[in-house]
Amino acid sequence: MALLGNIIWFILGGWLLFILYSISAIIFFPVFLPLFRIAVYAAFPFGKSVISKRKLDKYRELNGNDTENSAMTTVAGFLNVLWIITFGWILALSHLLASIANLFLFFLIITIPNITGHWKMIRIAFMPFNTVIIPKNLANEIDTALAKGKFNL
Repeated sequence: MALLGNIIWFILGGWLLFILYSISAIIFFPVFLPLFRIAVYAAFPFGKSVISKRKLDKYRELNGNDTENSAMTTVAGFLNVLWIITFGWILALSHLLASIANLFLFFLIITIPNITGHWKMIRIAFMPFNTVIIPKNLANEIDTALAKGKFNL
């Protein structure tokens, strides 16, 4: 189902989102790789999930693995502020408007998955740093492990 959703998404505008995010990655060339990962996610968002690095660090702590240092978190916070001022609000607003446009075209049925795709993209478009894009089943596993750890199950 994710493959079909990704194909429809790409045909109906995912390629354009990929180009827009790639241009922003080129402009912010010092952080090209994280932004290019987001560009690929913008082209094919289904079957993947976005989680915060904080949640991933808590999961690593539960499993006894090392976590990253807080200096990277501070740099990512600064980059998020810089991103919001330049591209973030524009891209998040464009995803919001695109989801509304797809909502008005719901009778075409093919646009219904695109509504959820744009809603998934709003958060990462607004603040892309301090986030990790992972497969959906791994995100579900992390959520389950954190819930079990929280309630000591």
